[in-house]
Amino acid sequence: MPAKDRNPNSDHQGNLSSEDGFLSDGQGAESADSFPTEDFSASTPSDSTSAEDSSDTFEPFSGDLRIYTRDDHNVSRKYIDKDAVKALYRLHDNGYKGYLVGGAVRDIMLGKKPKDFDIATSATPQQVKKLFRNCRIIGRRFRLAHLYYAQNKILEVATFRSSGGADEIVREGELIRRDNVYGSPEEDACRRDLTINGLFYDIGSFSIFDYVGGVDDLRSGKVRMVGDPAYSFKEDPVRLLRAIRHSTRLGFEIEPQSLEALVENRAEILKANRARLLEEFLKDLVSGKATEYFSGLHRLGFLELLIPDLHDRLEDDEEHRSWLAMLTRVDEEVANGAPVQPAQALAALVGPFVTEVLDQDDVRSMKAFRDRRSAFREHTQPVLGQLKVYKRDEDRLWSAMGGLHKVEGLDSWDEIPEGIRSKHWLLDAIQVLYLLKGDSDRIQPWLVKVRKMELDLPPDSGRKRRPPRKRKRLGVAPSPPAKGASSTEIEKSSPRKRSRRRRRPRGADPSNG
Repeated sequence: MPAKDRNPNSDHQGNLSSEDGFLSDGQGAESADSFPTEDFSASTPSDSTSAEDSSDTFEPFSGDLRIYTRDDHNVSRKYIDKDAVKALYRLHDNGYKGYLVGGAVRDIMLGKKPKDFDIATSATPQQVKKLFRNCRIIGRRFRLAHLYYAQNKILEVATFRSSGGADEIVREGELIRRDNVYGSPEEDACRRDLTINGLFYDIGSFSIFDYVGGVDDLRSGKVRMVGDPAYSFKEDPVRLLRAIRHSTRLGFEIEPQSLEALVENRAEILKANRARLLEEFLKDLVSGKATEYFSGLHRLGFLELLIPDLHDRLEDDEEHRSWLAMLTRVDEEVANGAPVQPAQALAALVGPFVTEVLDQDDVRSMKAFRDRRSAFREHTQPVLGQLKVYKRDEDRLWSAMGGLHKVEGLDSWDEIPEGIRSKHWLLDAIQVLYLLKGDSDRIQPWLVKVRKMELDLPPDSGRKRRPPRKRKRLGVAPSPPAKGASSTEIEKSSPRKRSRRRRRPRGADPSNG
């Protein structure tokens, strides 16, 4: 199914200009040393004429399949995970179509190292399971096959999705709730979120199949929705956040028609599953681009919808500048290779609320760790509740906050009391203190030391389960009675015979009973 017509030259709202950071020039992607850096934009597809190199003369994709042969692109098997290559060949050798898809193809073409290697295939999940002993089928809305390998590596194998027109698809309005109807590679490409994520790499011919114009958008540095943007956002509201994410991470601009639809349909984000939204937020908090991403959410009105309490606090200019500084420190830590955990980065996201409690004199005067923890909990629970943060992350964050006053006023590591050097919350407290206040000359050496220490395990805050009831196993011979036991004791220890009720023969008169 060809992609729907797009009009990239359509006007958009005047307040959404290049100063918002979503209409910038250039790709902004840094190339990894071990990945190709050649200019793939000069390559031409084998069955059509390529677009002009200049983004000013870029034309929208016509909807026809373009096949880029091995000489036309820089994707090579040596840049693909070896287990993913083996899985692709096994599908191919057994007569199924198997393509490397999504972000892996995009990142390799941009000279970046992919994080995930996803596979799309013509094989159904059950057929995939027959081919791979390490396969497990998951999912309800759309069944997926996960291939499990050593070191917690998982490859996702998905069957080509249909175009969405089949009767078996269950919809609520335009929001898909269940979708287990399979289709062709072309239909699957047209069901994806962004054109730059709709490229398929064929292991058999070493070619890239482009059904949606993704290569053209990679060349011109554009984030464009597949098909009608408004319909795409209504079909899966999380795509609203993903469009902003790829714009900030890659340095791409959101093309005008997609940006206009994104702003007009931003209220659709309230229909998304809150657990999925939280997972998206946690990933972006430690992506190294948290400042640009959450600044974009604030400018485009998403924070007002999703975290209204935080949005209200950011209306104050000083609070807003302080908030940006905290997120910048998160990005700097990630860029330096520091193992920043999402629970620690959450303290920076809701930083205005944390610093408010941290600076209160009555909280500073509290002696007990439990009292300080409760004070932070009371002031931050409402905003964390709007995020639907997991209880384990809340408990970890509140414990870190409770320990902030123990380390805040100290000038050197030697001043940290011996009694708290093994506490489970010490690393979190020092990391959160740095994200909130900075002062790298004093606190950074502490982080280096405490990361090498063995800290106590946090207390188990989960609900303890009752031990299972012990049931007597039927058919097991009883243990012999002890020597010298009386006849009464022997009678009690021996199992009682079950009395069976005899059936009455058919036709018998019950009165003769």
